Amino acid sequence: MLSALRLWWPLLLGVLSIQLGNGLLSTSVGLRIDAVGFDATDIALVMGGFYAGQVVSSLLSPRLIARIGHVPAYVVLTSITALAPAVFLLASDPVTWTVARLAYGFGMAGIFVAIESWLNDRSGNEMRGRVFAAYILVQLAGLMVAQFFVPAVAGNLTLAFALVIGFGLLAIPPVVFGGTPRPARHPFAKASFRALFAASPVGVAGAVVSGLVWAIIMAMSPIYAQRAGFDAAGVAIFVASAVFGGLLLQWPIGWLADMRDRRVVLGMMAALAAVAALAGAIGDGSHGVAIAAMMAGGGLTFPFYSVAISHVNDRIEPAQRVPASGAMILLFGLGSILGPFAASAAMAEAGPRGFFLLLAAVTAGLALFTLYRLAIARPLSAE
Repeated sequence: MLSALRLWWPLLLGVLSIQLGNGLLSTSVGLRIDAVGFDATDIALVMGGFYAGQVVSSLLSPRLIARIGHVPAYVVLTSITALAPAVFLLASDPVTWTVARLAYGFGMAGIFVAIESWLNDRSGNEMRGRVFAAYILVQLAGLMVAQFFVPAVAGNLTLAFALVIGFGLLAIPPVVFGGTPRPARHPFAKASFRALFAASPVGVAGAVVSGLVWAIIMAMSPIYAQRAGFDAAGVAIFVASAVFGGLLLQWPIGWLADMRDRRVVLGMMAALAAVAALAGAIGDGSHGVAIAAMMAGGGLTFPFYSVAISHVNDRIEPAQRVPASGAMILLFGLGSILGPFAASAAMAEAGPRGFFLLLAAVTAGLALFTLYRLAIARPLSAE
């Protein structure tokens, strides 16, 4: 891990700053949106706006990167992310907040396309899982540390948004002035989802489920925690527990995915995550059980994306990596859009425990699909 950090620290420092702002914004909006009395549809609309922005960006950002290069594109997209939180201050209504979340998601997804295609271009197959583990680990560290700001700014939304803007602006200098080797420039090419699925069905499914689970946890866990009786500090602890679990397991899973068939690793993670979510659902409202289940669930599901994208990039050519990164983030975003709607409906139907029941169903589905693919397809080394 130290070698990955030494090589990639400028990019990782930028990602850390971005995710500090993202974690603070997500939890602050989650707390505020439930307090102002938005109904289930409005909540899903606002929280899903972020992921709708990701979908649009995943289609447009690869074109921008191909036209002007990774670094200029990163600056443009990070500036959008830094300024979007100011839109929240214009009015406290669902439409304005949805627009703000959409703009923020647009910038965030573009940043991810730029960084991930950069990492893939400069990483070999034998190290890709660990490089992406370090990348996701830094993201999770930013999300977790951000939760410690939440109690201090819970009653002051303007201060929270000002901090988010500051973190966004601080993400620009390390990438612009750092000495990270620049990626190769390739002409823009449209991503073929048929070819991507043919190359890696499990990777494609993993990206969709990763987005779905990520959105359920990051967008809806503050709302679940409030409805389950957590106070403001407890909400922050509950959200941070998922991120902390991801921090603990990200690197070991990345190492394991480099040593073994990535599909086997992904399937095992999904099956164990389903068990953890079921434990949370049957915990009878116990805060301790819920936090433990969330920590295990975050640890097992947050690495989904790094394993999935590593598996996809093992099977494609270098010139395909920018469009493939955009396509993977599009798939992640499509899954993410469904997350808030599905979780809101599940909690409306089954109460707070619907949050965990939905997580169990989704992760079990991925485990079964991966098992099916393992039964009918050979590993990469055999092909």
